[in-house]
Amino acid sequence: QPPFRFNRSAINHSLPQTKQAKTKNMSSSTKHELLYFDGAGRAETIRIALHAGGVDFTDTRFSGKDWPTIKPTTPLGSVPVLKVDGVSHCQSVSLARYAGKLGGFYPESPVQALIVDEAIESLNELMALAPKSPDADELLKLRKEFQAGAMTKFSDFFEGLIQQNGGVGFASTPSIADLTLWGTVKSIRTGDWTGIDATFFDSYEGITATVDSIAKNEKVLAYYASKE
Repeated sequence: QPPFRFNRSAINHSLPQTKQAKTKNMSSSTKHELLYFDGAGRAETIRIALHAGGVDFTDTRFSGKDWPTIKPTTPLGSVPVLKVDGVSHCQSVSLARYAGKLGGFYPESPVQALIVDEAIESLNELMALAPKSPDADELLKLRKEFQAGAMTKFSDFFEGLIQQNGGVGFASTPSIADLTLWGTVKSIRTGDWTGIDATFFDSYEGITATVDSIAKNEKVLAYYASKE
């Protein structure tokens, strides 16, 4: 028998019913659909950047109980997935970079683009390194070690990149790396990362300044206003 080949344009149309919402910005001849869980996670940077670019996209969200059915329909068994004219594309950083170029959140300078890529890839790596355990006490122990070790190491690295750029952001203009940093810091400050101190980033001046800047960014505010 021939080896299995994933059909990128054939997403199962018999998926469980999901929440779908379209942006109200200007339409485009290119059709976009973003598929992700009903939460921010690795998709929020993509959503904000697409909206900023005036991309009329369908924001398809699903619950955890629907994931076993949806997973086999994705290219690599993971989300987010962005369908462009019906063709499925994966890998969150690649999708964020694509959306960032459309929405003005990706630098034109090759060197600045390198730094932005460096930062967002490292942010994703940091999130993936966060330890997990079904035992509550063990999880707290592992997370405290993670905070003192890898999390501090990565955060020092992010702070250094931001300070090299003048103290705010990873590039001369707001970027997908800034958006992702903002989302990560916000989730930690609101207690979403069990065992990590909510005030962990308070001593990082550059990270704090970057997060504050994104929170006031007109494109970011416009995206959330569109959801009201």
